[in-house]
Amino acid sequence: MKEKTSRTLQAENTKNRILDEALKLMKQKNYDDISIKEICKNAGVSVGAFYHHFISKSGIVIAAYERTDVFFETDVIKRIDKSNIKKAIVLYLCEQAAYAEYTGIDVIRNIYKAQMDNGSMFFLSKDRALPRGLHDLIVSGQETGQLSKSKSADQITDELLIVGRGVIYNWALCSGNYPISKKLASIVDGYLSSL
Repeated sequence: MKEKTSRTLQAENTKNRILDEALKLMKQKNYDDISIKEICKNAGVSVGAFYHHFISKSGIVIAAYERTDVFFETDVIKRIDKSNIKKAIVLYLCEQAAYAEYTGIDVIRNIYKAQMDNGSMFFLSKDRALPRGLHDLIVSGQETGQLSKSKSADQITDELLIVGRGVIYNWALCSGNYPISKKLASIVDGYLSSL
């Protein structure tokens, strides 16, 4: 692996500082009410620095999702016990719910709103770490006979991702008034039992 230069590290730190400040602001107010100028002021950077790292304000939302993907790729998939695939899938998706809970209701609401308003295909990409990891678990389950092949791995992955997004969206709509991981686990377990 190529060693990072001090300039590269400085650029990463600046981008992370901008993202962190934007996410803090999203916990306090609506995404639409946050200006790039305000993000930059809080991060202590110029507007030019913002545009060096992000194409637009919606780039913040994409970067937040990229962090989720890094978390799933570097942490979650490595520690999920794959000996019981159905349990592994439930735990994997519960990690998505726990991450949403950690991120906070207001940020999740703003992320979902930004997704709908900006229509970025990034969020639906099957190449992202979260869907890839889920797909790999499903393929493994089908290969070992722990999951039925009545539906393709692609179809099961798509349907489970829809369930996950739906539960997170509903949880945010309900102001987090129920334990999100427990709700998601129950629904996913029922889905997997129906295969």
